Formats: sequence, structure tokens, C-alpha cells
Amino acid sequence: MKKISRFTLLVLLALSACRMPKDLVYQNVGHFTMNQSAISMDVKLYNPNKYCLKLKKADLDLYINGNHLGKVKTKAVCSVTKLDTFTLPVTLAVDYRNILPNALQLLFNSEVDVKLTGKVKAGRHGLYITVPINYVGKQDIRSSVKF
Repeated sequence: MKKISRFTLLVLLALSACRMPKDLVYQNVGHFTMNQSAISMDVKLYNPNKYCLKLKKADLDLYINGNHLGKVKTKAVCSVTKLDTFTLPVTLAVDYRNILPNALQLLFNSEVDVKLTGKVKAGRHGLYITVPINYVGKQDIRSSVKF
């Protein structure tokens, strides 16, 4: 009987330790670099969890002022420290049909509406879940762009 109660206690402790991670908090985007086929940038995020995480891959769509700019994909594994801000380098596969309207808007206004939608695979100890990302906000990007 003691073996069963110890096993039950162990299972309850394990289940309580496996809480769903809190969402990562977007802070800003910076260090834009453009080349012929892609745009590279650093996305700054905050991990509000009391434990480290690993990000396996991201598949996001980026919209600037309502225009689809392209797809953000990362394949490298990124370690995220607990209760800390980190930078995630990403590459954006660009849809060049929508760059010109956004570039013209930047000439007149450096603050743009940014929308990120998609999913990120995150987890720890070999257990990964798909986390949906839906961010809408304003971003001043003129100060961070390098050509």
C-alpha cells in the first residue's frame, strides 16, 4: 500500500511541475540588414518564466501597415534564460511586391504598424509545444535600419 501512495505522490508532483509556460513578451525589433533576397533582424523578447526554455523553430508572417512583407523562419535552436531579456536573430524571406509601398511610407513616417502572426515551437527537457503568436503594435524602425 505504501508503494502505491508513494507512486501517486510522485505522479502528482511531476504533473504539478509541468505547467504551461507563460508567453514570451515582445519588446522590439532592431538591427535591420537588407540584402537581395532577405532581411535580417534581431527580435528582442522577455522570458517571464521561472525556468529556461529552448526555441526550436518559428514560422511567422510579418505585416507592415497591413501589407504582407514576408515569412519569418528560424531553424536553429535558441536557449532562453529564465526571467531575462534575449535577442532572437531571424531572417525574413521577403515578398518584394510589398516592399516599395512600405519603403515609401517610411519616407514620411518612421513609425509603422507591425503585425506578427504564426507559431513558435518552445519547450524544455525534450517536451516541446507549439505556441501561437499574435502581436499587433507600433514600431519606430527608421533608427534601426542599416542598408
